[in-house]
Amino acid sequence: MEKFVSIHLNKESKKPLYLQLHQEIVRLIDEGILENGEKLPPIRKLSKFLKVNPITVVSAYKLLEEENYIRTRVGSGTYVVPRKLEAETESVSQNIRYNFASASLSPDLFPTEEFKSAIVKVLDEEKGYAFDYGESEGYRPLRDAINRIILTSSGIKVDVEDIYIVSGGQQGIEIVAKTLLDYQDTVYIESPTYPGAISAFRSRSARIVEIPIKEDGIDIDDLKLKLKLKPPKLLYIMSSFQNPTGYSYSENKKEELLNLAERFDFYILEDDHLSELYYLERVQPLKALDKTERVFYLRSFSKILMPGLRLGFIVSPKEYRNRISEAKYFSDISSSSLIQKALNIILTRGEFDAHIARIRNIFSRRWKLMFESLNRYMPEEISYTLPKGGLYIWLNLPKGFNSRELYYRAIERGVTFVPGDIFLLESHHSEGLRLSFAQIPEEEIKEGIKELAEYIREFILEPRHKRIIRESDYRILV
Repeated sequence: MEKFVSIHLNKESKKPLYLQLHQEIVRLIDEGILENGEKLPPIRKLSKFLKVNPITVVSAYKLLEEENYIRTRVGSGTYVVPRKLEAETESVSQNIRYNFASASLSPDLFPTEEFKSAIVKVLDEEKGYAFDYGESEGYRPLRDAINRIILTSSGIKVDVEDIYIVSGGQQGIEIVAKTLLDYQDTVYIESPTYPGAISAFRSRSARIVEIPIKEDGIDIDDLKLKLKLKPPKLLYIMSSFQNPTGYSYSENKKEELLNLAERFDFYILEDDHLSELYYLERVQPLKALDKTERVFYLRSFSKILMPGLRLGFIVSPKEYRNRISEAKYFSDISSSSLIQKALNIILTRGEFDAHIARIRNIFSRRWKLMFESLNRYMPEEISYTLPKGGLYIWLNLPKGFNSRELYYRAIERGVTFVPGDIFLLESHHSEGLRLSFAQIPEEEIKEGIKELAEYIREFILEPRHKRIIRESDYRILV
């Protein structure tokens, strides 16, 4: 039953429990936690485990079977139906002409030669010792380099003992969650936000509360109202070029947020995944203003170097040094020593800064082309805002229109993006959609936006009674 520990059912929600359970099991299947062909628990056993009526489980299983997620074999049990998603996704991807969905750098932008040279250097110098377990906190020279090269340039002043190497941004979120959160602790999140963070907080059985995000940061008025009712243990934010909106926090909101954290005694997890990709001016992290040790600062190298690198770091408030270290140790003992040592060479040789300057130049051109094309082709009913950097642009359809249906229509015609409901706590109707220019070549941006604009124009002019949401097995990559 351990695979079902992360299921969170809110008995105070207006959504029926069987629909919540259905949604959670779909999540477990989509995330690969429940594998193809795996047997599900018997109805009474699962209902007892989740402390719900057996009818709730029966109804959820029935709906899952109707949607072909599971299949019941008489006298044997209930099993996950093989989804064939990899084959289907491959087939769909072959038909995609304009990819505005992927948020990762394309492989041709990876600094492969630099890493090849760095790895060879480590192996030549250390031989087999390069593969030993390292310290749980991370390779000390790498932590020194991060402090000296990355944090100093961001205006963040900390001791190297406050820096912990983690295996990517997702693990960083999970480690902070394990460190801070107990059962049913309250977590505030921006809405919309990164779905991996929602999953991490759900795995801790936290009570998650959404706060709308505006163009200059989280809605402070809404935040203050909710703080008076129930302050959180943790607030999760992306202060620079937020995923999925691209919004950045104003300096006033940063200051006010830190004041509120001190006043209401909560901590902030600042997920800084793309601040190097600024196109107008450098954006200062919230952590640089943190004088009262209220901010856990997380940065990943995956989005800006290579997705498979799986390295990042946490800057922890001094009070939580030991607990962060313990949480990291019990997660995976330590991150790859070989990759840490290679990354240290990349940083100290100046190759990291050179790589960032190169891709910032490339993406600034795409950023400019995206807005020129949006301004030229998008119907006036569509709203969007120029971000100061990053890889995302958030579009809003007119009120009442569902971006999920537009996604199904566009992907059939070779254009893909990410519909907004992916980034919400509860998967429901959303007018928003995210466009990313991480992988689309410059020469395809104009025509891709032009075609998407045509599909949007058709969609919003179509009579309402003809707009029917359709099911899809397409996997949406966030």
